[in-house]
Amino acid sequence: MIELRNITKIYNKGKPNEVIALKDINMKIKEGKITVLTGPSGCGKTTLLSIIGLILTPTYGDVIYNGENVTKYSDYWKTKFRRENIGFIFQHINLLPGYNALENILLPLYSMDLNPMDYMDRAMELLSRLKVLERAKHKVEQLSGGEQQRIAFVRALIKDPKYILADEPTVFVDEETSHIIHDIMEDLRDRGKTIIISTHDPELIKIADEVYRFTYGRLIT
Repeated sequence: MIELRNITKIYNKGKPNEVIALKDINMKIKEGKITVLTGPSGCGKTTLLSIIGLILTPTYGDVIYNGENVTKYSDYWKTKFRRENIGFIFQHINLLPGYNALENILLPLYSMDLNPMDYMDRAMELLSRLKVLERAKHKVEQLSGGEQQRIAFVRALIKDPKYILADEPTVFVDEETSHIIHDIMEDLRDRGKTIIISTHDPELIKIADEVYRFTYGRLIT
């Protein structure tokens, strides 16, 4: 279980442009379930995902993984934990230009001293399922926005992470691909993965086990 206790995040604290992105968020995210964060743009969903994923540190409050308070652990520990346990699907994709799709998918494996060839079949299976197998050797600059998002989706799943954090994973894709992503998410849940999704997509909300709604940085339901 991932537990969030009194999470508050303030940007530019004490300055004239101070922004309270999150205020007193308390949540318990169950293992092996799909949890959806929803609400209007700017309500703090992406900030909360980044805190759950240990990319951002809350101004106040605690992040607890399976009973262990990891909030103030070192950046080195958090980086290692993310690398070994979390797959991120970023809204802004963050693929590396100058590399092709397959190279982008396999790059994270090098940081874990894993042999990319051992993961080639998994990469090809996911690329085929998402209907971008023929784009595997194309450079990022040659891919559409929707194709880039599908490549980023495969990259997040390549090392079979325990936790999947997805920020608007269907925002740039067509309806058919969106349905494929829904099916993959359900398959991952069936395999015991813990999935946390920030989304406006009503179809993704339908498959969630729990839905948390936010407004102006506060949890309302």
